[in-house]
Amino acid sequence: MIRRLLLLSVLSLPLMARAYNVPMTDTIRWEILPQWEEWLKPLEPIYLENVVEVSPWRGNWFVNVSGGVSAFVGSPLGCGDIFDRTRPALSVSAGKWFTPAIGVRAAFQGLQFKDALFESRNFQHLHADLMWNVLSGLSCPKEDFRWDLVPYVGLGILHNDELDRQPFAVSYGVQGRYRLTDRLRLTAELGCATTFKDFDGMGAGNRWGDRMLSLTAGFSYTIGKRGWKRVVNASPYIKRNERLTDYVHSLRGENERFRQKNGMSIRIIAELEKILKLEGLLDKYADRLSSIKDRRDGKGLSTGYPKNDYSGLNSLRARLRDAQADMDTHKGDSTFIHSKDTVYMAYGEVSNYRSDGSFQGNDSIVSSLPVDGRYIGPPIYFFFVLDTDRLTDYSQLVNLDGIARIAQKHGLRVQIIGAADSATGNDAINNGLSQRRAAYMAGQLRKRGVDADRIETVSAGGIDDYKPVEANRNACVRLLFPVTNTTD
Repeated sequence: MIRRLLLLSVLSLPLMARAYNVPMTDTIRWEILPQWEEWLKPLEPIYLENVVEVSPWRGNWFVNVSGGVSAFVGSPLGCGDIFDRTRPALSVSAGKWFTPAIGVRAAFQGLQFKDALFESRNFQHLHADLMWNVLSGLSCPKEDFRWDLVPYVGLGILHNDELDRQPFAVSYGVQGRYRLTDRLRLTAELGCATTFKDFDGMGAGNRWGDRMLSLTAGFSYTIGKRGWKRVVNASPYIKRNERLTDYVHSLRGENERFRQKNGMSIRIIAELEKILKLEGLLDKYADRLSSIKDRRDGKGLSTGYPKNDYSGLNSLRARLRDAQADMDTHKGDSTFIHSKDTVYMAYGEVSNYRSDGSFQGNDSIVSSLPVDGRYIGPPIYFFFVLDTDRLTDYSQLVNLDGIARIAQKHGLRVQIIGAADSATGNDAINNGLSQRRAAYMAGQLRKRGVDADRIETVSAGGIDDYKPVEANRNACVRLLFPVTNTTD
């Protein structure tokens, strides 16, 4: 029954290999392609209304030169109307527009003014202003109006040459602009500067009251890069990225499920391969396992440790099975007799083995097996974690199941040689560690039914026989012949 189940499992391996090679992503791709292909198309940009990026440092600078008249209105007022107070004025300014609606400038204005006695005085007015373009601020930036209305307010200093006064002044006014070309504009400005009453030498020096009115016209020219970059509405891109993120998370979950399934399949195949080795059927089904083994080796699972060769053990099992059949035929007991290089198995009543290699009695020698000294088959290694008696992988114990089964069935003895890595630890540590490793394996064999008096443990201490050095942290398990019945 067990063999039938084993053969059914082996026959299912090709089906599992085919399933393993199916590209799972095709199913997912075809299910979601119509929807996600649409989402991955380039989006047409949608711009925010009345929003532009701040102009870079080298863009949208301007220079304004204008001329006109100024009129001083002080306290006391003196005689005469506003026209009696006018004098020519000149204004020069330079500034920058950060947005179509907001800008700053530094301005110089001067020439002459008439004081309360109608005497002409020289003056200079230096001020910095914050400007607001009303029409651009209330409309969409893409509309380039020919007319601009720009109120401003600022701070500065008024200077009276005759009296050597430099009082603080507040400037305010409004400027109108008309676009002639992309860079050139015609400007007209009505402005006022308010300062203390003693600017002309008359009035209280701690109160506001003197004003310098100005009316000028001129030209403004834009320097450097002009124009504005509108701000793209990011909402469609954010929504699409959120959907793509959800899709990536779903794919990650699918990939994890497939990874777990594939990992389980590989572990099952590896266990079946070990069973086939123990049962001596690996060669028969090697062609069906070759693709799976190639894929496994391609993933770099080879550790470089000494590999167990089961050929001798499989040969022994096959011969013992044949011998068991002969024993059933002869209806007798078996006796193992071994010389230096050859082991013999005789059936019937207890045979007498002579030193010349012959048997006394009617027993027949059914089989002979080549051996390595007193050992049957090759050594089988079990590897341990550094400085512990804990196996690096507990799945190694599946090999111990087969060893225990053979030893019990045929009355063989088992030798366990514990070893440690001499590259780490001193002699005392390595000797104790190798003893614990051998004792651990002996305990595992006893759990599997092997009698303690048929288990031999040996401590090899620290060794450096294998590369990489991790391979030296092992316990070597070997089968030995049972106690023989011999006579001279």
